[in-house]
Amino acid sequence: MQTEFALEREELLRRWTELSEDPESPDRYELSEFGELILSPKPTNDHQRVAQAVVRALEAQLGPEAAVEISVYTDRGIRVPDVVWMPAARWREVKGKSPFPFVPDVCVEVLSPDNSRAEIVMKTGAYLRGGAREVILVGRKGEVEYFGVDGRREASALGIRLELPAELF
Repeated sequence: MQTEFALEREELLRRWTELSEDPESPDRYELSEFGELILSPKPTNDHQRVAQAVVRALEAQLGPEAAVEISVYTDRGIRVPDVVWMPAARWREVKGKSPFPFVPDVCVEVLSPDNSRAEIVMKTGAYLRGGAREVILVGRKGEVEYFGVDGRREASALGIRLELPAELF
C-alpha cells in the first residue's frame, strides 16, 4: 500500500500560484494538503446574499474589515472560507498576499447542500489550528453555530450575535 504525504508548504504555495496565474484554471477551487484540486461550484445568489449579510453583521459588531472568499493556508491545504474578519492591522500584514499565510480571526462557512458534515468538521478544525479565534457555521435554515479551540460554544466568545433575516432562508 502506498502512503500519501502532504506537500510541503512551499510546494503547495507554488501549485496555488501556478493555478492562479493559469488563464485555463477554474474560477473557484481549493487545494488539499496533497495539492489535489478541489473544485467548488459557483455559489447561488441566495448563498451570496447570506454571506453579504454576515459581512455586514461582523463589521457592525467588530468593526472593519470583513471580506468574502479569501484564500488561506491551513494544515489541510489552501482553503477559502465564505467570510472572514480580522482587525485592520492584520489586513496590513497580508496586503498583496494570496493565499494568506495564516487564518483570520473569524472564519464563517455558509452551508449549502453540497457540504458534507465531514468536510465542515475538517475545515472548522483547520481554521482553528491555523489561528482562527472563532469559526461560525450558518446552516441552510439560518441556524448559527459557534466553535473555538475548546469545541462548540453556546454563544460567541467574541460577543458576535449573528441574527440573520429570516427572508434570506
